[in-house]
Amino acid sequence: MLKANQIKLDISRRATMRGALALGSSLLLPGASAAKAGEKLTFFRIGTGPTAETLYFLGTALSAGISRPPGGLDCDQGGLCGVPGLIAVAQSNSGSIPNIEDMMKGRLESALVHSDIAYRAYKGTGPFQYYDPFEGLRNIANLGNVKLHVVVRADSDIKTPRDLAGKRVSLGTSGSGTIAIVRRLLQLYGIKTEQVIPFFMKPGPAADWLEKGKLDAFFEFGADPIDAIEDLHGRSPIRLLDIPRENAATLNGFHPFVRHSEIPAVYRDLPPTSTLSLGVMWVVRQDADPSLVERITRALWQGEAADLFRLSSPDHAFPTLEQAAQDSFVPLHEGALAYYKSAGVT
Repeated sequence: MLKANQIKLDISRRATMRGALALGSSLLLPGASAAKAGEKLTFFRIGTGPTAETLYFLGTALSAGISRPPGGLDCDQGGLCGVPGLIAVAQSNSGSIPNIEDMMKGRLESALVHSDIAYRAYKGTGPFQYYDPFEGLRNIANLGNVKLHVVVRADSDIKTPRDLAGKRVSLGTSGSGTIAIVRRLLQLYGIKTEQVIPFFMKPGPAADWLEKGKLDAFFEFGADPIDAIEDLHGRSPIRLLDIPRENAATLNGFHPFVRHSEIPAVYRDLPPTSTLSLGVMWVVRQDADPSLVERITRALWQGEAADLFRLSSPDHAFPTLEQAAQDSFVPLHEGALAYYKSAGVT
């Protein structure tokens, strides 16, 4: 693990991620593929979110933290502490739903997804009602929460979600689970989807459009602070709309994984904001090699993944081992379960 005094506080978030991406690219260079005798090369894809979202930063940290290309030094010799012979790659995707669909079709070995989408895929409900239940879906770890941000310009006349009727609103990234929750939330305020002018945008473009006056509001789930929102607030003052606790309780009846939460005062000059939260899960297929998943889970906690994530996202918390192994209504993969048991977590 990295020592605390090795972490320089003046490393910017973007510079750190460029370094991590450069590391990931170097793993694929021909010179890095010269394996030690008998060492097997394994590729492992991790579906993430759009590049401006926290899930992409998290996936990049995970891929770098669990990788150890063939021919590299052992961990105790100063090399990477990932899985020997493993090259993990973070792949950007538009949201949790296409991540799950790509796993179903064998295009991804694993993915970071919102907990409600993982559960609905496992049961074959909601956006997966026309699929057979994905009973072969398994969890590696619960990796924290994302929170709903409802963003408007500071000078906007929009005070609550009730004021969004007739407005130009991005309901979330196309293919994300955000949209279903936002639609249900608007219903609580007496607004039908057809009463807003809907857009389905990634956070970066949505922030740009809001600044230019081409959009009146946008919804986005992410770990606070969300880079695109923080950057926008640095250029043009914004406000975050409150979602009262009682509305979170009502939504929980439709979306069991939705919880009430609070966005603390992490955005300059903005007060704490009452909102909704969802868990994030790192899921894998049941037929993944148990030995490989056990070694990946061990590398997640004994390698550099947590430190890399803290470097790239210093304002975000990485979960504890106990939090990662909590019951999530989607079973743990037997390999992950074996590691947690060996670590004394039950």
